[in-house]
Amino acid sequence: MKHCLFLILTAMVCAVSCDKTPTGSGGGSVPPEVRYSFTEPELAFAFSGQKRYSYCPVVLEQDDGSRYVFMCGNQQKPYEADTYEIIVDNIYQFIEYPDGSRSQEKSVLQPSLFFDDHHTCDPSVIQGEFKMNGETYKYAMFYTGACEEYFYNEVGVAFSNDLNADSWVKYPNQVVKKTWVAEGDLDWGGGLCWGCGQPSAVSLDKKGQVLLTYTIGDISGTRVVFTTLDMSDMDNFVRGVPTTMSRAGLIGLDGKPDYTCDAEFAINQEENKIVMVRPVQPHPTTYPNYIPSAQEVDWMDLDVFMSGLGTWTSLGRIDPGLSGFPRNHNAGLMRDNYGHIDNWDTPTVYFTVSKESPDVYAHEDHMCEWTYTIYKTTLEKTVR
Repeated sequence: MKHCLFLILTAMVCAVSCDKTPTGSGGGSVPPEVRYSFTEPELAFAFSGQKRYSYCPVVLEQDDGSRYVFMCGNQQKPYEADTYEIIVDNIYQFIEYPDGSRSQEKSVLQPSLFFDDHHTCDPSVIQGEFKMNGETYKYAMFYTGACEEYFYNEVGVAFSNDLNADSWVKYPNQVVKKTWVAEGDLDWGGGLCWGCGQPSAVSLDKKGQVLLTYTIGDISGTRVVFTTLDMSDMDNFVRGVPTTMSRAGLIGLDGKPDYTCDAEFAINQEENKIVMVRPVQPHPTTYPNYIPSAQEVDWMDLDVFMSGLGTWTSLGRIDPGLSGFPRNHNAGLMRDNYGHIDNWDTPTVYFTVSKESPDVYAHEDHMCEWTYTIYKTTLEKTVR
């Protein structure tokens, strides 16, 4: 869980180094007033009554109204059926059905490779056409991998021909490596740099061309970058040059310009829009001070985003006043299988909540992680 939960603490070390009302004029007609508000949040998933956590949801809505949900969670300790406090991230999957019921959750991706032998987390799943070792796959799952030996993170990908598969076939190497060449961790100012992770992928052509965004934490600070990938044939995998995402227009809780990390994206190519859900800084100072209290939905024109320029416009925030929880973090947008979204300005957001001290504290029996559960809400638009 080091790859998600301690990002801001590490990023801060590396950084020393994570509604307007229009009016008419000249006697003309007054444009309509548009207001946005979130619906009352609903519980989407929890490991009830267990020392287990669920967070980092991503949601793929199907034509029949069902939703495939992928998320991070921890498994029980081996051979200890009633003990769950081990902190090792697996990626879980379950299905939400239109009638409100859901399938049993199951672990579908676990640590196994040299760069992900401790954690696999932050899933981002898209449909396309991806060839590996002579077989063409329908789905790709990007994820953050963290190894046991080092602190840093890198991005991997796995493939399947079924969203409901019990396991996915991993590409054996990182698709995004850490930004420094030397082996091992990079020390900066007494802390360790976080690396690369928290991927969010969308399909650009519904085949092998992918837009991938991810977070970097290194000696240049914390930032979200994006790149294009040609994954038509993983034997000839091509990654474009990373571009740092514009953060113009992002405002923090303190009213100052904000940076961001751990963001998810969706696109609407017909309307030339990209929408993002992101954490809002600064973080609280009380335990847990490594996760944020608010999430925000923002948008800009897609072609401007791809240029590395542009200014984000906020649509709304999920904060303690809305959710009823002091921490709101690791959010995902409900998208279609390609990472596209029709209702780009009224998305459904799945997000993670947590309690804070004194209800929780840094002890294995009372850690905030045991309160990580997933809620959902929809942004609604009113035109007057």
